[in-house]
Amino acid sequence: MDLRTKGFTLIEVLVALGVLLLLITLAVPALTGSVQGTKADTDIDDLRRALNFARMTAIDRGVTTRIRPTVQGSVWSSELTVYDSTGAEPNVLRVVPAMSSGATLTLTSDVTSIDFNNLGGLSAPATPVTFNYVRGAQSSTLSVCLNGRIVLGGSCG
Repeated sequence: MDLRTKGFTLIEVLVALGVLLLLITLAVPALTGSVQGTKADTDIDDLRRALNFARMTAIDRGVTTRIRPTVQGSVWSSELTVYDSTGAEPNVLRVVPAMSSGATLTLTSDVTSIDFNNLGGLSAPATPVTFNYVRGAQSSTLSVCLNGRIVLGGSCG
């Protein structure tokens, strides 16, 4: 007569838990890196879209369009605002939310705003602007050329 009951022994459960913990330990760093990479891509894409919006609006409306940090003197990784220059008071066209925490955005020169003329080129500053984005191990470069072209990961050359 067989008196064994059906089920798992304590050793089998502990081995299964050990294998599960090992798999989780291997997966967490990869998942964390993937999440950081996604946040970095989102931040730099938001900046690129805001610059493209300012440029296309300048071309479409035939007026100078400006993009700058909302609070004068703050860093470019904070909230940004896109304006047009149709009247005495700047007309706010779009507000771009601040980048995720832990992100730093530095410029090659001390640029307080970027102006696109009615042809889509830079009217201010008079030199190309390069943004260097860093968030953890992720980094990226975005350049705004004198002709208004926006280059991700390269230079105006």
